[in-house]
Amino acid sequence: MEQIKKAIITAGAGLGWRMASQSPGHLLGTLNLRKHTAIVDIKHTTENFSITYKTSTNLDYDGTNIHSNYNGWIQNLEKAIIVQISHI
Repeated sequence: MEQIKKAIITAGAGLGWRMASQSPGHLLGTLNLRKHTAIVDIKHTTENFSITYKTSTNLDYDGTNIHSNYNGWIQNLEKAIIVQISHI
């Protein structure tokens, strides 16, 4: 579990995400870009991980739609995590 956590933190750091440990298997990821902030829950086990929207600022989230860049940021984070985990 600790190796997965470190891989997620490393992947996020490379993209500008700040990761904070919430509990075992749960990180809070924060990305600040210009006037935009995205906060996500990242839950992980030794087998898999998930990234879930938590809150945001200036991303015009209305419960259904969100700023067009958000999905790209999450896809980039997911890909970076997969790359880091593959090195374990």
